[in-house]
Amino acid sequence: MEIIIRKPHILIFFAALIFLAGCSADGGKVTARDVLKRNEDADVLKYNGFMYNNVTDLEWFEEMKSNLQKGKEIGKIKKVTTSSLFFTNLSATKLPKGTILYDTDDGKTGVIIVETEDEEILYYLQLLEG
Repeated sequence: MEIIIRKPHILIFFAALIFLAGCSADGGKVTARDVLKRNEDADVLKYNGFMYNNVTDLEWFEEMKSNLQKGKEIGKIKKVTTSSLFFTNLSATKLPKGTILYDTDDGKTGVIIVETEDEEILYYLQLLEG
């Protein structure tokens, strides 16, 4: 039997996420320290104890984002920091303080939608546990 992988970049991305999750010291959750240690310029946020990574411009995400609609408001960014020591809930590395975070209309995708002041839509995907 031959296995054909049509989108290897998706496989590589999820393998990287699993690797990150496996290195976590926070009960199996990916932490800010895990992410920022590997990429100090990462565009991430923390919501409800989970880390989310900006996937807006990733090619494999193009199809998925066309199926997502902005749902209810779930919070606002309280702090901008690149310090993993002070990366608490509703902290972000790139989004300005006060940026509103939205759930998706189905509330089940593990995606947070952000609408910036200049009306750009950004998508943040939850980093998976190991």
